[in-house]
Amino acid sequence: MGNSYLTYFLLICLILFQNIGIAQYSSYKTDLIETTAKREFNKRILEKYFSSADTSDVIAALLCVSHSEDTSFLRRITELDFNRYSMWISFSLGQIGNSYSAKEFLLKKLFEKNSSNSEYIFNALGKLGNQNDLSTILEFYNDNPALIGIEEAILQFRNRNITNELSKSILANEFLSEKTSLERKKKILFTLARLGSDSTINNELVKILFSNTDNEMLQLALMNFRVQKKLPVNYDLIDRLFNKSDDEVNIELAKCLPYCNKETTALKYFTSILSNDSINENLLIETLKALQVQKWNSGLLKESKISIHLKKLIHRQRNNFIVNETIKTYAHLFDIDDLKSDSSLLKNLSDINVIQLLVIAKKDLQFSVLLKHYNNITDAKQKLVALEILIGLIKDLSSDNNYVQFILNELKSDNPAIISIVADGIDSNFVANHSEELKETISYQAYRFKDNSDFIEAEISLINLSDKISSDFQKELVKKLSDTKLYSLRKFLNRLDNSIKLSEKNINHLSNFIQEAFNFSGAVIKTKKGIITIKFKPELAPITVGNFVYLARKNFYNGIIFHRVVPGFVIQAGDPTGTGWGGPGYEIISEFSPEEFKTGAVGIASAGKDTEGSQFFIMQGYYPHLNSKYTLFAEVINGLDVVMKISEDDQIISVQLLR
Repeated sequence: MGNSYLTYFLLICLILFQNIGIAQYSSYKTDLIETTAKREFNKRILEKYFSSADTSDVIAALLCVSHSEDTSFLRRITELDFNRYSMWISFSLGQIGNSYSAKEFLLKKLFEKNSSNSEYIFNALGKLGNQNDLSTILEFYNDNPALIGIEEAILQFRNRNITNELSKSILANEFLSEKTSLERKKKILFTLARLGSDSTINNELVKILFSNTDNEMLQLALMNFRVQKKLPVNYDLIDRLFNKSDDEVNIELAKCLPYCNKETTALKYFTSILSNDSINENLLIETLKALQVQKWNSGLLKESKISIHLKKLIHRQRNNFIVNETIKTYAHLFDIDDLKSDSSLLKNLSDINVIQLLVIAKKDLQFSVLLKHYNNITDAKQKLVALEILIGLIKDLSSDNNYVQFILNELKSDNPAIISIVADGIDSNFVANHSEELKETISYQAYRFKDNSDFIEAEISLINLSDKISSDFQKELVKKLSDTKLYSLRKFLNRLDNSIKLSEKNINHLSNFIQEAFNFSGAVIKTKKGIITIKFKPELAPITVGNFVYLARKNFYNGIIFHRVVPGFVIQAGDPTGTGWGGPGYEIISEFSPEEFKTGAVGIASAGKDTEGSQFFIMQGYYPHLNSKYTLFAEVINGLDVVMKISEDDQIISVQLLR
């Protein structure tokens, strides 16, 4: 073996070594886990791990300080052996916060032209650099195209709304290169889609649709056509995809069909979906949304009998959210008065559906009628959807005294979701006309719930609303809330007033979480649609795993619904209220890592850093823009087909823990 081949072999080994699941946190590192969880970041404890000869100890310390936002750790981090710990050093520097010295250190390492660690450096620089840095990095890459991972930098810069016109051509060339691995091609395709895609790759995208069996690649190829608003493929290919592909691919295909070069082809498949009683509900929802994307040829609509299929769908559907989407689709394509005049159809509508229908029609809109239907709704989730519809009328009904009183009364609610929806929906005109009433309510509500973790989003919404009244009022409110016991709220207040100091993060049941984190290997989630088996990752997220185990042992998840489904993206559960606004009554911490949010990854939902609770989500596709922004604590190892079938309001029957 020649020297060049030996060097290449060693570089590949080094890359693999950093990615093969070396234990970071483990059951004997309780002191490190605890100081991380409390957000103390005790330097004596950390030094013990930094100085260890055990690779996993050093990696665990780097993972710990990545959460600290404390740049005083930079010196210790950069003293470590970079070639040995390049992935974890780069990740830690990228997460710790914007620092000139961290950026300069990483640029220096990049300029050493070592392709075994360039991927990690690119990623970190994308989190730290500015517009000029992106230009420098792209120019450097053009001169050194053998370096791996330029897509990492471009994606991270794009996540921060920093772009460069050279990015797309560089990514397109990388994608078309035979040397580029499948996993890199996926990230390149996703990044290109985030940038608006590039037509120079279209021939290759068509080849993927004809021959590829990797669902993520099929999704990403279709995603790129969708953002280009172009689907230059023929009838046979679309027929093949719909009949042979899995649901997640068909969902993305449905999103693309409005851009098909033949309307007849698109409408044919939309008709087949609308008329199929056993179709995947997520595919049905995306089909309804796709029909709203453009104005279709009226003759073709009539020929395909879309209006008849939509009316039949309203009659037979028992899912109120699908009915609402169907009403919106009908209103986009046809005269909404046709629905309003159909007495048999109106009898079939629930109160939330009637509200949707009346608001879309807008003619002779009477708030008293809307309010009657709103008050009839007993389902908590439907109530919130109805409230969002009514808040959307604030410009139209701001002169209606009954509507004004409704808004002010709902802001006084005991429900955090209602408070937040109303506060976020109030516009400057409403503020100008009712500032005194709003000030009184905001002050009372914000102080009333300042120590309740279930109200963190409501608190933030109220604080943001206070600024619409005046900056002085917001400052007054921030001072009033400064003694809150909630770490996440103090952190938010600290951004507005740095005199408010962050205290230790107090986590309920912390000892239980640490104890439980490494006791179980995974869980079996039994749902109405089937069984999903997940494998835990406590080496990356011990507190999150421990929290999930703690709640599962209490049967917390039994009977809870999947309250949020974004077809082709995520399914989400874990809220006992079923609305998306509830939790366990406490917060834990964020535990970000370099792990990728691929299909089947299990993450925990949050309202911001360190606000996590009981809500978790499972990925239905590859979305790397979530990497290092959400905690990934498990992965699906069986039942991915069930994940794809889950629709909103499907229920979790039980969660069984596995040793």
